Amino acid sequence: MKKVVFGFLTVVGSSLATPVFMDGEYAKALCEVWNNTPRLVDELGKSESWTSVGERKIFIYREDCDASKQIQLTIKNEGGKARCVYGGPAKDKRGKDDFLMYAETKRWEEMARGEYGPMKAMMLGRLKFEGPKFVAMKNMGPFEAFLTALGKPKYDAGRCP
Repeated sequence: MKKVVFGFLTVVGSSLATPVFMDGEYAKALCEVWNNTPRLVDELGKSESWTSVGERKIFIYREDCDASKQIQLTIKNEGGKARCVYGGPAKDKRGKDDFLMYAETKRWEEMARGEYGPMKAMMLGRLKFEGPKFVAMKNMGPFEAFLTALGKPKYDAGRCP
């Protein structure tokens, strides 16, 4: 770890570094973006198909990187709001009500820029998806908002997590 000293201020190298796209720090920032995106918090919070289980986990990784380096978002229903309560490295096992999504880095970035939505991405095989498909289909608007939210935290996609 690189350490830089500026007068009375000591800065440890990674504390100011831009997070790597889809590493733990990026996931933490993505969780904050989620909680500030009304389409995710409010629409999913009111969706019976989404809230029926109380908590869902979303596991994500970059297909052109190590598949074991997944991140996890844990979304919990809190008073009719779908809140992200954890964003970081994957720490739980994926259950039947959870989602797994993976794509090549360039495809993630295309989706994050809104170049195409989840339906096109899945139909063309650009986004691989596992989980309750009925729930995803019933919540396509928030799903699209989630994909564009991926581009909001600052990140470095030039290296793998």
